[in-house]
Amino acid sequence: MFRPRARAIAFGLALWGVTSGPAPVAALDLPEALRQAAAANPGLAARAAMVDAARHRVAPAGAWAAPMLELGVVNVPTNGAFNLDPMTMKMIGLSQRVPVFRSNRLARRAAREAVARETADAELMRYEVLGMTWETYADARHAGELAALAEAHVGVMDRLVLSARARFESGNGRLEDLLRSQAERASTQRDAAMFRAEALAAHARLDALRGLPAGTDADTLAPLPETPDTAAVLWRTAVGPTHPRLEAMEAEVSRYRFSARAARRMAWPDLELRASYGVRERLYQPAHGTTTDQDNMFSASVGFMLPIFAGARGAEGAEMDAMARASEAERRGAELELLREVESAHAAAAAARQSVRLIADTLIPVQSRAVEASWSSYRAGVTDLWRVFESTHALYDQASALIRLRHDLARAQARLISLTGRADLLGIALPERGGPR
Repeated sequence: MFRPRARAIAFGLALWGVTSGPAPVAALDLPEALRQAAAANPGLAARAAMVDAARHRVAPAGAWAAPMLELGVVNVPTNGAFNLDPMTMKMIGLSQRVPVFRSNRLARRAAREAVARETADAELMRYEVLGMTWETYADARHAGELAALAEAHVGVMDRLVLSARARFESGNGRLEDLLRSQAERASTQRDAAMFRAEALAAHARLDALRGLPAGTDADTLAPLPETPDTAAVLWRTAVGPTHPRLEAMEAEVSRYRFSARAARRMAWPDLELRASYGVRERLYQPAHGTTTDQDNMFSASVGFMLPIFAGARGAEGAEMDAMARASEAERRGAELELLREVESAHAAAAAARQSVRLIADTLIPVQSRAVEASWSSYRAGVTDLWRVFESTHALYDQASALIRLRHDLARAQARLISLTGRADLLGIALPERGGPR
């Protein structure tokens, strides 16, 4: 026997279970997904390699020029004899350029600032990957909840179709009620299929963020954890001098400044040290038929560049100074933009959280009672089946809205993670810094 009151209560409980049920056994939870993304994300591995590459550029940037070794002969007669002319020698020489004004040290400091910039960029990408993981996890979880909700609503619509057909065939119902119930059931089946496809796509994105091939991990997802309502001022404190985006831009400013100083120092004359040693053979004197010992010879010299064309170096330094000023202005703009984005994301999270509470605590309980009352009225014959359909559909809409608002809250929180990296403000301990190597 079909019992409308019991069905209404069961449907209300099903909706509540879909939107706030316990975690399934052995489900993947959000902290574990974040840990896996931090450990195996390919993008983070690439950024770590870029940091290593920047570190390896420091030593060459500050290295002296390589010494020059010369081997040769001097003043050899055309007959090839080495013992006829006293100035004929076999020579070995060595020269070395010495940066006495330390332009190489400035170049090395500029390279170290490039390392600091790459390190900060890697940490910023870590924020972004963790934020994307948080958001994608929410996409997959809430799409699955919407699919389950739609499937539960399909079951209710099946019962409505049966009731409408029974009424119509007995002569007590309208064909319109039967057709509308069938159309709503088909529409809800379409929604369920669409949500399942969205959940599969989000699972594939989550796998990729965790460094896994799409479809290899069939873990079910635990509900997102409850998070505290953190004041906006605490989020704003994360936007300070140690924020990786600002650190990267500050390092870029310093790199330009050191490069400018190095360019100007390179216009100053570096020393050129040269030394050579000549080996002379015993000198043969044809007139006497005798040979004479000769001393070997050495040469040494010190030279320096003439800064005749140093204007180009000055222009290069001026260019680097201008780039430093531009980067400094961009840094100030980035700080203001970060604060704006944090404020906007926090406002979106607060609005979603308030709406979730309103629907969960008020609208869904009230609408569940409305469904129960409509079934009672229908059973008593004081209303038609269409009123039951409208109440049931309204409850489905409110439950869908609750899931979507929870999704909006999770996406706003993910944005805050991407901007600040402060998941601790949401009660989640993020993995340690460093990422994959």
